[in-house]
Amino acid sequence: MPRRSEQRPVHLEGGSPMSTLSRRLGLLAGAAALAIAALPASAADVTLKLADSLPAGHSITKNATHFFFDRVKTLAGGKVEFQHFPAEQLGKAKDLLSVTQTGLADIGYIVPSYVSEKMPLGAVAELPGGFASSCEGAKAFWSLAKPGGLLDTLEFKPNGVRVLYVVALSPYQAVFSEKAGFKSFDDFKGRKIRSNPGPMELGLRNLGAVPIRMTPPEIFDAMTKGTIDGALLPFTSTVSYSLDKVVKSSTIGQNFGTVGITYSINLNKWNALPKDVQDALTKAGDETVSHACARFDTEEGELAKKLQSEGVLMVKFTPEQEKILANNFDEVSKDWAANLQKRGKPADKVLEAFRAAIAAQR
Repeated sequence: MPRRSEQRPVHLEGGSPMSTLSRRLGLLAGAAALAIAALPASAADVTLKLADSLPAGHSITKNATHFFFDRVKTLAGGKVEFQHFPAEQLGKAKDLLSVTQTGLADIGYIVPSYVSEKMPLGAVAELPGGFASSCEGAKAFWSLAKPGGLLDTLEFKPNGVRVLYVVALSPYQAVFSEKAGFKSFDDFKGRKIRSNPGPMELGLRNLGAVPIRMTPPEIFDAMTKGTIDGALLPFTSTVSYSLDKVVKSSTIGQNFGTVGITYSINLNKWNALPKDVQDALTKAGDETVSHACARFDTEEGELAKKLQSEGVLMVKFTPEQEKILANNFDEVSKDWAANLQKRGKPADKVLEAFRAAIAAQR
């Protein structure tokens, strides 16, 4: 899931970054038209195209997307059908905001940290140490991102999209290959660890580790070859990407951050929908947030036991080390907010609102 988002634009010969993106979206539109034309005609009144970057069997697809589809169909009385384009069929993860804005997809998998130049405040859900479960994080994020929420007002609505539901995976652990030899808190130093861009990178640097950016599908080969020592991921993603075959040690009970994901609809498309369809999408989205986070938390506990039974060393930290981590995570949050405040973004207000929303969950 995580993907770099703050790189400088690459200038290709003969064109600007915008013209390059326009050509890419044009090619995607042509490919999408062919794919859509090959699909059977739907008898539903409304057909919505949803695009994401996840493998079709991913835990998010199973626990959130498919649940959402089923609930909308039921609530709308069969008036709505979906066409699902997984695995970056309509665009790379970092391009799915543009894919949704242009109408190539009606609903897109939009991760604020992947488009941090447009949605920097949305990364508040990814700050380490903030919450203890998927449900705490997801419901707090939802309270800010849903229509009328603080993040909706500041970032989503200005970008022409409306959030239908959010996903915050269970808190990330640090998982390591056998070659990494990770056995204790001090072993973070010098280890090359794949992380999301932004707050996670800051947290790893403070521990003396070297954060590395790459997409989840690349992690398996990188860990197998020793290019990286480990990665920050929840156990659900560890298994989804077959990393359980190479992981031999892991932290447990920590929160190195998560990924805050939204499934958002093009605002013009939303405004054109009948009121009863809008109501079905709204209710289904709210239900999806609660259903998915509960499933993620249950699966996370089950997978932790499974990995341990298969010989994975679960590394716990002493109270003194926990205190070091807590101070580290607090410093990351303060730095994140301070850097955005300098850019004129009300990050202090967003961070305060997010923490209040977490407290309300407890």
